[in-house]
Amino acid sequence: MAVAAIGTVIAGVTLIARPISAWEPAVTAPSLPSFSPIPASDSVPDLGSLQEDVGSVLAVSWRGTGISPQLRDLLDGGRIGSVLLFAPNFGSPAGLKALTDSLQALASTACLDHPILVMLDEEGGQVARVQADFTPASELAVGGGGPDHVRAVERTSGSGLHQLGVGLNLAPVADVRTNPRDAIILDRSFGSNAAQVAPLVGAAVQGLHDGGVGATLKHFPGLGGAPGDPHVSIPTDPESEARWESVQMPAFAAGIAAGADAVMTTAVYVPGLGGGSTPAMFSAPVVGRLRSQLGFGGVIISDSVSMGGISDRYSLPEATVLALAAGNDMVLLGNGDPAYEGEAFAAVRAAVLSGRLDRAALHESALRVNRLRDRWGRRFTHCRPVWGA
Repeated sequence: MAVAAIGTVIAGVTLIARPISAWEPAVTAPSLPSFSPIPASDSVPDLGSLQEDVGSVLAVSWRGTGISPQLRDLLDGGRIGSVLLFAPNFGSPAGLKALTDSLQALASTACLDHPILVMLDEEGGQVARVQADFTPASELAVGGGGPDHVRAVERTSGSGLHQLGVGLNLAPVADVRTNPRDAIILDRSFGSNAAQVAPLVGAAVQGLHDGGVGATLKHFPGLGGAPGDPHVSIPTDPESEARWESVQMPAFAAGIAAGADAVMTTAVYVPGLGGGSTPAMFSAPVVGRLRSQLGFGGVIISDSVSMGGISDRYSLPEATVLALAAGNDMVLLGNGDPAYEGEAFAAVRAAVLSGRLDRAALHESALRVNRLRDRWGRRFTHCRPVWGA
């Protein structure tokens, strides 16, 4: 679908929307923004480096198998701390190991304070970025063996990912699939019965931890009850709050109780949960339920702000700011163009300095993300001594 370019103004800076999918052919891109330090301001509390905090809350992606100069500039000069990988970035398990080795070395040469967090989707079945002997079957198939079987399968998967340098798996899927017109979850869910799905989600989280990687519940507040696919157009789930609490919420609660490290929010309209006509991942009332209703203290991650349902309506920089303003701690940019993703970095900085984004809230998000990086990121040799080490 052809999408017209839209000019978006953030804090006085004109940003040109060029929404493209992660794997369209590369286009001529503008140079990356300068990553010069931001001067101290009396209006900005002393919460450490704004540069570091913005870098901590963004996850970049790119096309190709190498670390390009533009990507290196984001990771080094921009202090970006997380990367989202797709199969074309590495091709094979050996290619993934070589890539994570390179990222580990870059963390040292860039003098980062925390590891680079490598993340990808290894749900199993139709969504498995790494094709290896540890790749699971679909959740629907694996779930038929019960919680102990799920935990064992995910332990094997997690161990395989850990050995290849992956820190965070964007799995398990916690959606309960109740709508036959769903066009995205399908067999990615453990099933359609909330009472059966919830313990399987908890077992999957435990299994991934057993294997040595972090676990991410998705897609909050749940996609299994909505028709359609947010990669194409944002769907609407008309369910009431009471039905959501009885059908979709229990699996997320079980995963959180099992120790899930992150929860991914997504693009679905949920008017029954207070989201109105705002996509759930941009809605503070919906995202806030993870803290207030489910007691989740980990990292809230947005789904890719480059998927079709979002990019048709919002530029990447604007979507990034909206996701952070709604309470997400980390934003998956997912565009594949480091130059355009650099514009998202600039937009977040501008939004903080203009007061559109709360500086203290951004710092709290960065702290959560950095704890996640420290727990699951691959250890690297610091370029300078670390106190207490």
